[in-house]
Amino acid sequence: MIFLLLVLPVAFSGCIQPEKSPDVKEMQVSGVWKPDGVISPGEYARSMVLEAPASNGYSGGVLELSWMNDAEYLYLALNGSTRGWISLGFEPSEWMKDSDIIIGSVRNGKAIVLDEYCTGNYGPHVNDTDLGGSYDILESGGIVNGHSTVIEVKRKMNTGDKFDKAFLPGQKVSLIWAMADNGFDIVKHNVAKGEGVMALSAEGQQVGSAFAALTSADISGLSFIWEEEKVSRDLYKAFYTRTSLGIFQNTSRSEQNHMDAVRVLLDRYGLQYPDSGKVGVFTDQTLQEIYSRLLVQGNGSDEKALKAAASFEEISIIDLQRQIASTDKGDIRAAYEGLLAGSEKHLRSYVRALMEQSETYKPQHLGQMEYDQIIKEP
Repeated sequence: MIFLLLVLPVAFSGCIQPEKSPDVKEMQVSGVWKPDGVISPGEYARSMVLEAPASNGYSGGVLELSWMNDAEYLYLALNGSTRGWISLGFEPSEWMKDSDIIIGSVRNGKAIVLDEYCTGNYGPHVNDTDLGGSYDILESGGIVNGHSTVIEVKRKMNTGDKFDKAFLPGQKVSLIWAMADNGFDIVKHNVAKGEGVMALSAEGQQVGSAFAALTSADISGLSFIWEEEKVSRDLYKAFYTRTSLGIFQNTSRSEQNHMDAVRVLLDRYGLQYPDSGKVGVFTDQTLQEIYSRLLVQGNGSDEKALKAAASFEEISIIDLQRQIASTDKGDIRAAYEGLLAGSEKHLRSYVRALMEQSETYKPQHLGQMEYDQIIKEP
């Protein structure tokens, strides 16, 4: 497939940010969701308007994004000021790289929705199925109405496809978006492009009964993992200050998202989280020692910082695997599995960054076979 060059300054990349965050409108869900291209009152729980002004090569446009989720499914409506295609990309690691992309258009009265994944900073992005994944759009529909196109989509929060992002209730999802004036996806976007953050709903969760079912290991595990994610955030922020490497800015902001995901669980179960309120200060003395040691090890060069960061991701992977094996709570396990996928991705990113500098990395904590398996994943 000829790919689109969605060259976007994405959230968390350190590039240009919107002048103001869009207002999110809260709505009462009272209707039945239908993928008919009509955004009916009560069909979605939240909506926001994303705008991009006219600029060099772009006519400017507006995308109204509406969404609703429960623990299992995510429902989306994309209402764009174009008669062409609309795209939405979830959680790029840098520019477009690693983003889970939905592209929709209406041709001859029929909605065409693609499930794609981007492998590079500026492409290519291809069908998940071309990479060995699966098509995971469960239902879709759309219409062209005057000068606007509406696309509605349903997918699982966690599809199980490694080329799709796994979402959790309460999660804040970073987005990139773009539109073109033509319905064929081979045409480069020329109407608008931008970024945003979509906050998923955490409503409807059982708190009291679920809390009673937690074991002491569940409670201590949630607290530990939250603080471990804080270690990585604070460590990578420090390395970014020292090196100015964009990878550390991206990963530190990703770790903040991980902290937020665990905090959703802590709040759900009525638990306190061990926040010292200070950067680089932790209540768990083991984590404090690891942070202090790696902060020193990463001093002096870009290569040393990357190696120290990779070492910590190995530690994170081992700890998350241990926590996953010790809990039988579905929501906690799902959260940890999402964090584990993120840690594995960060480890690959650090190792590849070292390779680009002609440096080698040997695993410090993982077994060689497991390390090799993680590194070879796309």
